[in-house]
Amino acid sequence: MKKIIWLMSVVLITGCPRRGYEGEEYGIRRAIHIDGNRVCFTLDKNDVLESYSLSPNNNVFNELLLSYSSHLYYPDTCFTVNLEKAVVYGVDFKLNQKDYYYTFIIDNDGQALDIGWTGECPYPSIGSL
Repeated sequence: MKKIIWLMSVVLITGCPRRGYEGEEYGIRRAIHIDGNRVCFTLDKNDVLESYSLSPNNNVFNELLLSYSSHLYYPDTCFTVNLEKAVVYGVDFKLNQKDYYYTFIIDNDGQALDIGWTGECPYPSIGSL
């Protein structure tokens, strides 16, 4: 019982460490444009796509798109790829010398749903109350 009280006290005092920085080691979270089986890393003609990878999250070795030495501008930043329903996909890409990541799932209607964009720590710290 003392351990539970101690643990809850620590959570209430500290909140969630690095709240708002989930996935920071992968870069900044940034959505990509998904329309059916067409995926665009950027629609801005001034952006430079330097590297990219897209794979199902359950199999990072089965990459659907992969390039680590690109220098692409729109419309060459768009690709056609077979996206399956009910599969979670992970995207890592470098745009204008900045690293980004994105995760999404294709629902039963074929629509891409963002995963985690609004995900927040459920435990506020005492300082934020």
